[in-house]
Amino acid sequence: MAMHFAKRITDDVQPMQEPATALWNLSISYADFERLRAGIKPLDMDDKWIFSVTDLNQSGHITIRLIRSWTKTELYRLAVKPSDDFSGFEIEAITWEQNQGGIHISEEQGKKEAVLRCRYILGCDIDTLPEYDP
Repeated sequence: MAMHFAKRITDDVQPMQEPATALWNLSISYADFERLRAGIKPLDMDDKWIFSVTDLNQSGHITIRLIRSWTKTELYRLAVKPSDDFSGFEIEAITWEQNQGGIHISEEQGKKEAVLRCRYILGCDIDTLPEYDP
């Protein structure tokens, strides 16, 4: 998979049409935080996902946007912050597109699909959750 890291990709990104947001408070390792923070963008048509990242704000929060590369449609957004005790990081909340091609995506399914993409594409462990079959 030919990809390279990128901080921001915002040109022509289509916003979510039926977004839903849920608190998550999912603990992640520093290594996973670094992988998410690096972001990723495709180099050719075989690469299907963009991970666009906002800059760290003063409190250490970032937003990770998962965008389909061909259609430039944002399907998931992860709000990531340092844990309350500063021992690591957590995905504080997720926003996902509920209507994906006419298929309703529940909160549970949205979280599962976001984790699968983070694991498969970025190599995140997210070891606080079970392994999912793709």
